[in-house]
Amino acid sequence: MSSPRTVNVAVVGSGLAGLTAAYLLASSHPDSDVRFEVHLFEKTPTLGMDSSSVSIGNADQEWRIDVPMRSFQGGYYPRLIALYTKLGVAFRQADFSYSFSLFSQLEKVQRLRTTMIYNGASGRDGVGMPAWMQDMHLYNKGHRAITRAFALGLFILSTVQLFVCYLRLILFALPAVRSKRLNALTFGEWAAETVPRSFLARTLRFDAIWTSFTQDVLIPLFSAVCTAPEEAINAHPVEDFLDYIWLTFGTHHYVVVRGVRDAVARLTSNVKHIHLSSRIVSLHPDPSDLRLASIECSTKTGTKTHHRFHHIIFATQATRVGPLLSSYASSLPPDSHARHAIMAQMNCVEAFHYVQTIVINHTDSSSALLPADLRDRRDLNLVTSERNARDASPTWSPRRVSRSYTMTTQVLSPPPALKAELVVPVFQTTNPFVDVHEDRILSVATLERAVLTMHAKDALQGLYRETRRAWWQCAAEAESALGDLQGAGRRESDARPGIWICGSYAHVGIPLLEGCVVSARNVYEAICQSEGVRPGDASIF
Repeated sequence: MSSPRTVNVAVVGSGLAGLTAAYLLASSHPDSDVRFEVHLFEKTPTLGMDSSSVSIGNADQEWRIDVPMRSFQGGYYPRLIALYTKLGVAFRQADFSYSFSLFSQLEKVQRLRTTMIYNGASGRDGVGMPAWMQDMHLYNKGHRAITRAFALGLFILSTVQLFVCYLRLILFALPAVRSKRLNALTFGEWAAETVPRSFLARTLRFDAIWTSFTQDVLIPLFSAVCTAPEEAINAHPVEDFLDYIWLTFGTHHYVVVRGVRDAVARLTSNVKHIHLSSRIVSLHPDPSDLRLASIECSTKTGTKTHHRFHHIIFATQATRVGPLLSSYASSLPPDSHARHAIMAQMNCVEAFHYVQTIVINHTDSSSALLPADLRDRRDLNLVTSERNARDASPTWSPRRVSRSYTMTTQVLSPPPALKAELVVPVFQTTNPFVDVHEDRILSVATLERAVLTMHAKDALQGLYRETRRAWWQCAAEAESALGDLQGAGRRESDARPGIWICGSYAHVGIPLLEGCVVSARNVYEAICQSEGVRPGDASIF
């Protein structure tokens, strides 16, 4: 019996997309005469999905804190959940509660005022009354009963308003009744267009109530989900937000039990060639065979070149992919089909927009980061800044973002064995716009995050295409395949190496973990097809 034909595949980037692609390719293909030799390249000393995480505790009991926060929600992450289940990655239900607070600053005095409390459990536990509202009667000694009744009435009224606005939002999110015109609207345009303008609505002030709901609830919520500033949320395609609202309605949040390090270990168990601290600096045709490609890396010991790759999968940020594609295109003949294909990919990835995200693990419980009253604190504490406070933003700092972001502080839960040893609680703040006390900082990570724009959504059609969708489904539920730019001509001819792109931004919807998994599987299946291989059982999830 002849030995199997070896197909060399380079996977650039070890986030979830890269790890999923490497896992699928390195898995068994028993019915094939092809063996995939997978090389995984990562620029940092540890695999990317876990590279920013931090460990605290002792040798007997280590607490690994994922950075960034790695929660996922049923409905929007079906393939991620199926992959984790197939791998045996344990995850648990974690229906987070939320507090929404408004940050204000008068000269040097900073304070938070909690405006809304969501008690989690997928809405079953309702909303809570902020502490300032509970304590209103304490400041009016002569009419405490009346003040208490007034506060209760105010809370009930605000709760009813919230419920009506949320119900209206769900109706807007129903895929079957959505106007196709929504596909061309940004969130900011949609929010303005959906303000009720009838005489009755204006009489009942529902126009102001709806505007407050979109500005004070939806923008902070999606700013936290996307880790992006308000201006990016207003420019975000609204269709994808409505898909998220519809698919997560009534579902649970989940987190992995043993952290993402467990998922990383399972995904890489069969990957034999892992190149850490290997930053890709250029690509060029392989000197021994122009149908293949070579990769040049910068390592701790100098420059190293890896040869004879049939396929290269870019599973890293679009901002990194563009320069690498440019270096490869410059090494190809000027008028060749291969060069034009690479240039088309390069133009596509340049359309994707990124924002900086800062994640700080710390023990600072100051009232500029969290509600001062413990009754207002929840699992996730979202803080937005008043307009006048944004104008008073302090000088730039590498540990702060602008005040147009929503600052989110998670109250972390340590393992039971460590609870008794921890003297102070530990928090994770994403996108702080106030200073975290330096003596309380455990770790700081600066990350890049893809944020969808209308221009990027148009460009996405080159990487992803919808193949089938039922009338009751939204775009995020549709079956999909790769766009025409994927492979850079490899699907039509083996006269050139396959160049593939996957990642959160290379799939429909908000760039999240689900897009990493689905786009990686689509790339894997396309590579199998180009090599005449039936996809293995590992891809059935």
